[in-house]
Amino acid sequence: MRQKRYGKLMHAIEMYKKGKASIGKAAEIAGVSISEIMDILTEFGVKSNLEVEDYLEGLKNLRKHW
Repeated sequence: MRQKRYGKLMHAIEMYKKGKASIGKAAEIAGVSISEIMDILTEFGVKSNLEVEDYLEGLKNLRKHW
């Protein structure tokens, strides 16, 4: 089971690095929260690809939950 999760995580990181997945999509692929994927990307030395649209989407989602 651990290998499967690790594989999903590595796939999510690669998709994010290549610009083929947003931060939210990468979190979904990896099966973790957005804050967790952000921490994981930092641990792996991956620079942020966040764009204005990602930021605005995050704010929109935050408003839904508050």
